[in-house]
Amino acid sequence: MTLKTYSIAFIIVFISAFVQAITSFGSALVSMSILPFILPMHFVTPLVALNGTCITALNFIRHHQHFDPVKIMPLIIGALFGIPIGIFLLVHMPESIIKKSLATVIIVYALYSLSNSNAKIHTNQKAGYIFGFIAGCLGGAFNTDGPPVVVYTTTQHWSKDQINISLSSYFLMSGSMLIIMHTVGGLLTKEVAYSFITLLPAIVLGFFMGSIVYTKIDQLMFKKIILFLLITIALLLIIK
Repeated sequence: MTLKTYSIAFIIVFISAFVQAITSFGSALVSMSILPFILPMHFVTPLVALNGTCITALNFIRHHQHFDPVKIMPLIIGALFGIPIGIFLLVHMPESIIKKSLATVIIVYALYSLSNSNAKIHTNQKAGYIFGFIAGCLGGAFNTDGPPVVVYTTTQHWSKDQINISLSSYFLMSGSMLIIMHTVGGLLTKEVAYSFITLLPAIVLGFFMGSIVYTKIDQLMFKKIILFLLITIALLLIIK
């Protein structure tokens, strides 16, 4: 990367880490929306996977005391069954239909939750298998497994720290699997690894600043931020 490209990438990665330190997801949304304009897609995809997994690992370490494997086990089990179905759908079903259907459900849920501050949409733990299955399908087909997982965690009676660690633990698992797939597929090159290392200061700085903001927001504001970010992701799914 040239100095100019590196400077732009540094700012983008900083913002990505900042956002994810607050919400536990969203770094890929920021990075994949901008980085492809300055770097080749085959370079950006594994780089974003490395960055996102690194940020997730930092988030997991920060909230490890709240980790409860029982909370995410249904999601993981469901996802394992959903991934092969997603691969099948990728081959046999139009991408636009699946993505737009998902986006519509997310927008309706997020807008309803935002417009009804007293709304208490709740799902039990068994629903985690369904949300995990849907996430696995979307991950296997389009690498967009995040929204169903986020929706599920926001329908639980969990604190923001419990939501944070649950999202972090799930995405740490899925991110690690993604890195392995990129490595086996030959996308994770020495150049990508070197760029990741040189951008670590942006990750650490963004994560540190985001962590400070995270401690200042209450439970209600935390959920609103997540819902607004979900709407943004849903709109991008429709546009793309």
